[in-house]
Amino acid sequence: NRDTIRQVLNILMTDGIKIEYGEKVGKTIIFAKNHLHAEKILEVFNSEYPHLNGFANVIDNKINYAQSLIDEFSDPKKLPQIAISVDMLDTGIDVPEVLNLVLFKKVMSKAKFWQMIGRGTRLCPDLLGVGMDKEKFLIFDYGNNFDFFRLNPKGYEGGKLETLTEKLFNIKVSIEKELQ
Repeated sequence: NRDTIRQVLNILMTDGIKIEYGEKVGKTIIFAKNHLHAEKILEVFNSEYPHLNGFANVIDNKINYAQSLIDEFSDPKKLPQIAISVDMLDTGIDVPEVLNLVLFKKVMSKAKFWQMIGRGTRLCPDLLGVGMDKEKFLIFDYGNNFDFFRLNPKGYEGGKLETLTEKLFNIKVSIEKELQ
């Protein structure tokens, strides 16, 4: 939905952690559902922020020059500042300058979820100015992933996911077992 994307982008651009004395949103990864979703996010970004040409870009396996885009995103002096990723930046990439993560999809795998979160955990000295190291990063969770993993601590790796009713029933059964 275009309005939802617009809202998410406006929140990111307003509330995201900024660099250059608060002038520019820091390096950001937006984790999109699929290529079409990523392209729609980019389209809305470009229409909302036409003065920020090249500031955001889609990086996924449908892009022929994805590796060069990853290399450019990894360089703190180059654009894109916002990488809209579909399963390309979830794991195995080290960009210490990443300050904002936007989870714009539901993640069922706990391992993948923590890998995605890990993109923001890299230390980065002097990122916010001389002597001002990166001390935190922000996560914008629009997939309700934290709630999902709070209810399903092991995640969903292809097995059966318990409903809330099943969970409550199983808890009651285990309590009764313990009381006996």
